[in-house]
Amino acid sequence: MKIGPLTIRFGKKPVIEVTTGKVWRESEKGTVEPQRGYSERLPHPPNMPNYDKWANDPEANIAFNVLTDIIAGVGYYTEMPEDVDPKHKNKQIIDEYGESVNLDEDLQQITMAMLQKGFCPVERLKDYDLRVLPPETFYIYRDKKGKILRYTQEYAVGDVQAEWKGNDMNDIVLFFHRKTTSWPYGKSLSEPIGDLLDSRTEMNVDMAKAIKGWAYPLAVMETQGSAEDIKKAMQNRDVDEWIYIGNVIKDEVRWKQIEIDPQARFIPYIELIYYQICEGLHAPLLLYLKNATEASAKVMFESVDRLVNGVQRYIKRRVERLLFEPQVGKPVPRMVWGQPKTGLEKITLSDIAQLYSSGAVKFNQVQDLMKKMGVQLIEPEEEAPKPLPFQLMQPQKPKAQEIPVEQMLEKLNDLQTGLNIIETNYVEKRISIVQAVRLADKTMSVYYKRVYPNEWKSKRDGEFDKFTRRLLQLPKPSVEYKVKVE
Repeated sequence: MKIGPLTIRFGKKPVIEVTTGKVWRESEKGTVEPQRGYSERLPHPPNMPNYDKWANDPEANIAFNVLTDIIAGVGYYTEMPEDVDPKHKNKQIIDEYGESVNLDEDLQQITMAMLQKGFCPVERLKDYDLRVLPPETFYIYRDKKGKILRYTQEYAVGDVQAEWKGNDMNDIVLFFHRKTTSWPYGKSLSEPIGDLLDSRTEMNVDMAKAIKGWAYPLAVMETQGSAEDIKKAMQNRDVDEWIYIGNVIKDEVRWKQIEIDPQARFIPYIELIYYQICEGLHAPLLLYLKNATEASAKVMFESVDRLVNGVQRYIKRRVERLLFEPQVGKPVPRMVWGQPKTGLEKITLSDIAQLYSSGAVKFNQVQDLMKKMGVQLIEPEEEAPKPLPFQLMQPQKPKAQEIPVEQMLEKLNDLQTGLNIIETNYVEKRISIVQAVRLADKTMSVYYKRVYPNEWKSKRDGEFDKFTRRLLQLPKPSVEYKVKVE
């Protein structure tokens, strides 16, 4: 109602009560400015304090353990160069040294520290035992031209606990992973994926809260009056109690429930983070391989093999030059990862059985081969000799011995060896001269067909004539035994 320039308002407009709260909290991270200018003490990587936290991430921890086992968990052995005596005294010295200081365990610890922290400092003691130093407190000092001045162990700037300079610096052996001019302390395997690991850690916390929040319906109550009484009633009620609101006029209190949009899907994004972490760790993890095809899995393993071979070769060179050579000089024993080769890796028990049945090896030689293959054999029990039947006590003619001719022809690659076997069987009265000639003919035919497919007949005829003449000059056995020739 207006009277002249005056405006008169009747009644009072209700005041809307509004409260706010932060739903999502973002972690506040400060940026680390790269250090400029010259400083004798080389600074650690900016994320050095985070390496332990990242290494304890479930996925990263598994990856570090797997890679360490593949690289250094396979063990090692030593061998001399090709032109040196395999049992050289230097090899014996180094083998005794590795066993006495438990070098296998030290190499595993060094490998783990390299992958997690980027480098691993090791102090070489007087007896060449190794003391692994914590990388977080180890610093390198160098001049403007890059010459190393000294090494220190310090917990803060100026708080030097140990120092190596001059000739004492030779007692420090440094193992780096991906050392560059920008990363003088090496580069941790978790450095490129540190932010992803942090994001996933925060995601695990946030998603737990979100799931807990989604488990209960989100309700909103609106009222024209004060919301304080309704809020108290909601907070103080038991789960089985209702809320009663009195003296309410129409539309003064409104109630609605907010539903979550079912189209909100975060799984693809979460899976993408997992795959990026797996790729950065460069390890054969089950999560990374479960959906891979056979071809892609093969490519993944080849990539991991190249990484493993590179790290193994680097450690091998450092150990040979800085641990083996100072002790024994040259020739330096070579460090070989894995178990010693016996030369029997491709031989099967069936092959040994065929060798034994053909008479090429004796029973004690078979036992020796099986032991070298890793088969654990118990000591044979000595059985009491059984009395022979009366028929066997009488003089008997020797039984015919079967010679597996076809098997022999397939296995033998050396013609002279086959002819020697035939000739020996003839001299030792196992076969007649006719059977010896037949076997020689088959052996030569198979051999020359394989070696000279186009002119095998002429080659066979010449060699067969020589063998027959030599066979006829041998003394004829007094007794000939019949054998079955296939």
